[in-house]
Amino acid sequence: MDKQKRKWIASLLEMLGVIVLTVAIFKFVVIPVRIDGISMENTLHDQSVAMINAIGVSEENIHRFDIVVLYSDKLDEKIIKRVIGMPGDTVEFKQDELYINGEKMNQDFLDSDFVEQSKITYNVSQFTDDFKVKVDEGKYFVMGDNRLRSTDSRELGAFTLDDIIGVKGLVIYPFSDIQWID
Repeated sequence: MDKQKRKWIASLLEMLGVIVLTVAIFKFVVIPVRIDGISMENTLHDQSVAMINAIGVSEENIHRFDIVVLYSDKLDEKIIKRVIGMPGDTVEFKQDELYINGEKMNQDFLDSDFVEQSKITYNVSQFTDDFKVKVDEGKYFVMGDNRLRSTDSRELGAFTLDDIIGVKGLVIYPFSDIQWID
């Protein structure tokens, strides 16, 4: 085989190696996700693109208030939500206040101006309707940050660890919205 053909084959093999490595990274390390809809406003925005961590999805690495990407069988799609209830928790909302196992929790991740403006826009007195639910062992209760416009565990039920595809990440587009997702 002449030198030119060997060079060409070496280049082809190198390109194939890069393609395989890239596919593996985007399948098993980070997952590109387009935010579709307003359920995570004002934290994440419709049509933003994020890279979500696909490694480390385990009971030890998922914490209350983490943002996660899940697969919903009922919706037959990936959704992005915030973990509110951990396995075994009792989650309760009363007058827009969150209680976990009877203890009042701060929701510092919610933008108070956005919450108040949403209540005015939709002519409601509460951003989150009152409810109380016991989360089964092995399940996670998730909600969108835009409680008035989110399809989440209130309708879909709690999710298992196997439903969680990724946790945390980085918004990479649009550039004006670049931020870490915790």
